[in-house]
Amino acid sequence: MGFITAPVLIDQDGDGSVDGVLRRLREGDNIQLSLANSILTISTASGGVNFSDGAPSSGAGSSGDVALDYTNGDLYRKTDATTWALLEQIPSLQRLRMFTARYDTSNWAAGKFGLNSGKYYFYHSLFPGCGDVASAETYLNNLNLKPGTMLIFQQFDNKDNIAVWKVTDGTIYKNGVTGYDSGTVGTNHIALVMSKVSGVNFGDQVYNVHISQPVNFAFDTSGNATIDADLTVKEVVFTTAANSTSSTTIATIDEWAVSTYRSAKYKYQITNTGASPDEYHIGEMLVVHNGSTTKHNEYGVVFTGTNPLGTFSTDVSSGNCRLRFTPASSDAMAIKVAREGIKV
Repeated sequence: MGFITAPVLIDQDGDGSVDGVLRRLREGDNIQLSLANSILTISTASGGVNFSDGAPSSGAGSSGDVALDYTNGDLYRKTDATTWALLEQIPSLQRLRMFTARYDTSNWAAGKFGLNSGKYYFYHSLFPGCGDVASAETYLNNLNLKPGTMLIFQQFDNKDNIAVWKVTDGTIYKNGVTGYDSGTVGTNHIALVMSKVSGVNFGDQVYNVHISQPVNFAFDTSGNATIDADLTVKEVVFTTAANSTSSTTIATIDEWAVSTYRSAKYKYQITNTGASPDEYHIGEMLVVHNGSTTKHNEYGVVFTGTNPLGTFSTDVSSGNCRLRFTPASSDAMAIKVAREGIKV
């Protein structure tokens, strides 16, 4: 029995781009491995080796054969006339959420990424196993790419040069989507909106890139955490909402699905910048619904002016429970709320 422990780069389609990396594969059970000149050979003492785009079909191969799904590194052995048993899941660049790319804003060819008009454009084949823009988009969606996802760039020839960038827009821009600049970069890219969290600036260098799970919180130098998304603790969600008004027309400040949440507690703050001096109005409110109608109770109301800045109401509309505000004047007002919702 033996092991291959050194990484072996895999180019499954012969286009010169790395599609995967083999880090560990065990030899045994009549499976024989050999490595020479960075070429991995898989053979069996009896039987053959099959390669497939996906899991092997029941009719492929013979009992005792092995099969490699070259799209993800799954290794199978055929145990009888129709059954393939999964033996190993070889770590790949796709599974490791990694790729390698050169930063270059003068040439938008394959293998490169760069900044253009506030977006970072990545050639589609940079993403492991992606032969076109559609598959690159699917790959990123499968990784749950959203605001808060981190891309960590490590310079290939200087491992101390690291930059961490955060996705700030959940849109995956491609040709045909508003905001994608096909006139400059062409139609073969995926574009992302990111902001730098820390690290070095990009140069004309090759980077190994790791795509993290979405992280919607950050720690400041004092250790305080800032969260840029809803926070759910078992049956309770904590979130915020805001709106602004400059007329006496009723405005919806927040809404949530009645099928998901039964009740909510609000803390609110209203700022009237049209008054002189500015006026403020704060308070709390409890809201509950029965699926079609609502009840609410407002308490702890404090305001700095002579009168309240407006009134709140609640209702159910199109399956959502709504918190609405009717201003008492046409002054410019900003309304902020914090909601603690309990699930049905």
